[in-house]
Amino acid sequence: MISKLKVLPTLVAVISISSFHWSADAYLNPGTGSMILQALIAGIAVIAVTVKMYWIRLVAFLKGEKLDPEEDLLAGLDLESDETKD
Repeated sequence: MISKLKVLPTLVAVISISSFHWSADAYLNPGTGSMILQALIAGIAVIAVTVKMYWIRLVAFLKGEKLDPEEDLLAGLDLESDETKD
């Protein structure tokens, strides 16, 4: 038996999506396109850093090492550019 609490959000979502008018005839200027591109690049960067942090934790777990929760997981990365190294 499906409870009413589970059916109601689904019903609201289906009605909301079906009530959209699909041909909006909207104009997207170049600024909007660059904002969308910037959001996609930022999303990829966030995913990459998140995967890197959890990869470090997974490798440490498989090696049997104990990670300190206060330890900066990205401290070992070389964030300086080649020009500043002398």
